[in-house]
Amino acid sequence: MSLPSRGSSEQPLLVMFIGVPGSGKTYFATRLAKRLAGVRLGGDAMRLAIFGSLEEIEATYHSKHRQRVNTYTFGAIDYVTEQLLAAGVSVVYDAIHSKREDRLKQERVANTYHALPVLVRINTPYDVALQRGTEREVSADSRKFDRDKMAQVIDQFEKSLEPPAAIELVVDIDGEATFDEQYGSFLQQVEVFRGKGNH
Repeated sequence: MSLPSRGSSEQPLLVMFIGVPGSGKTYFATRLAKRLAGVRLGGDAMRLAIFGSLEEIEATYHSKHRQRVNTYTFGAIDYVTEQLLAAGVSVVYDAIHSKREDRLKQERVANTYHALPVLVRINTPYDVALQRGTEREVSADSRKFDRDKMAQVIDQFEKSLEPPAAIELVVDIDGEATFDEQYGSFLQQVEVFRGKGNH
C-alpha cells in the first residue's frame, strides 16, 4: 500500500461518523477518502483482516473472548490513524462513533498531530436505511440483514447514541444526496470550522 501524497500544506482531517446503519456512511466515506487523498479505515474490513473470516468473527464474538473483537480491531485502527496523521495524511475513520468518550479520544489524537477532527452525521430517513440494509451486497465493509434484523440493528444504534455536544465540530450530510452534493456540503461546513480557527 502506498500512502497518498500530502499534496498541500493544508491541515489534515480526522473524520468520524454517526448515522444509523444503512444511512450511507461507507458510501460517503469511501468516496471522501479518495477526494481528500486520504485513507479510509473501516471497522468491518479491519475486523475481517484480523480474524480472517466472518465465521471466525462471529465465533469469537459469541465466546468468552468477545471483547477481543473490538479491542483488536480498534486498537489496530487507532495505531494506523496516529501514523497517518503524523505523516500529515487525512484519515476517514469509517466506523460508528456513537459514544462521546470514543469521539473525545479521537479528538485528542487529532489535536496531538494538528489535525482537524470532524464528526460527520449522515441524516437518512429510517425507511431508506432499513431498505438499504436488506438490499446491499455483502463485502468486507458491509453485511446484509433481513428486515427484522436490520430494524433491530438500527434500534440498537439509536439507543446507544450519545448526541454530539455543542463543542463538537459536526458536519451534517444528507444521506439521500449524490456524492458530489454531499462533498460540496462537507467542504463548505469544514471551511467554516477552519475559518473559526477550531483546533
